[in-house]
Amino acid sequence: MTSARSPRLDLRDLVLVALLSAVGGVLSTYIGYLGNLINRLFGVPFGAGQLIAGVHVLWPLLARAIIGRFGSGTLTGLIKGLVEFLSGGTHGIVIVLVSVIEGLFVDVGMSMTARRRLSVMMIAGGVASASNVFIFQAIYFSGIPIPVLFGMASLALISGASFGGYLAWDLRRLLLSSNLIRLEPSSSRRERWNWRRHVVTVGIVLVGLAGACYYYIGVYEPFAPADAVRIEGAVTSPYTVYVSQWDGEVATIQAELRGSVTTIPEREYSGPLLRDVVIRAAPEEEATYVRVIAADGYEIEIPWADVLSDDRLLLTLDEGGLRLVAAIYDGSYWVERVRRLVVR
Repeated sequence: MTSARSPRLDLRDLVLVALLSAVGGVLSTYIGYLGNLINRLFGVPFGAGQLIAGVHVLWPLLARAIIGRFGSGTLTGLIKGLVEFLSGGTHGIVIVLVSVIEGLFVDVGMSMTARRRLSVMMIAGGVASASNVFIFQAIYFSGIPIPVLFGMASLALISGASFGGYLAWDLRRLLLSSNLIRLEPSSSRRERWNWRRHVVTVGIVLVGLAGACYYYIGVYEPFAPADAVRIEGAVTSPYTVYVSQWDGEVATIQAELRGSVTTIPEREYSGPLLRDVVIRAAPEEEATYVRVIAADGYEIEIPWADVLSDDRLLLTLDEGGLRLVAAIYDGSYWVERVRRLVVR
């Protein structure tokens, strides 16, 4: 006979929340990178990346499913958001609010029944994931068409149901059957391991881990100086320039960011022209375009001939990071946290 469970989180629960929050927060930059890749695949500056937004709610869902106490999802969301913010997430402090609200939706949704039903977890995951679209709309987006907004929310809903709800449900079964977790510390119940039941989940986890290893080894540069950018590719003299120490000519322009999802009113920007930074690396004669790559893997391409003729295309230190100011281009070209310029 077992005693009634306390509604409070015990030490075991808090350790599990901390572990899942840390993993989810650290992997968030990698998920953002995958989202950028999906946007490029579909040829859009934003939106399509919501196809994998559900991975963000996987962690509070898994915590809530294992612990079974109201509040565990919200707490996991809070700590995950703080980890993402402190590790340099691109959304800043706003991501903490987004993660808390996602965790709260998980708690409320999974309170509909005490059983860990797949349908309940998929609904909770879908709604929690879709909430991020509306939060960002309220804070950042300006003038985005309603059909586009609901299209993004629909993608996030589907992603939250699959990559959030289904994966959390099956991961919980996987952990139980492998005896890595137990519902009660004193429980002797042990389910038989059958890998065929979890082949989809195991495959997704393995592919995700492989991709994360590639990202953190070959793409992500967490300790690079904020003003440093590497010029490489089809150049004779590749080098790294520190924009704050630039000893060449500096341009000052007035520009307004007019994007599909955000707008920054006209203001003054100062910094070296993009062409001057690249010319110092001595581009080869067959150079045709320049790729501007951000710290999270986001990138855009500009024809080299256009770079040479544009005297309103410059690099500037903005809010602690290096930004490409592209005055005559759409807001999607205003790359934040620039890390590499690759000439092709």
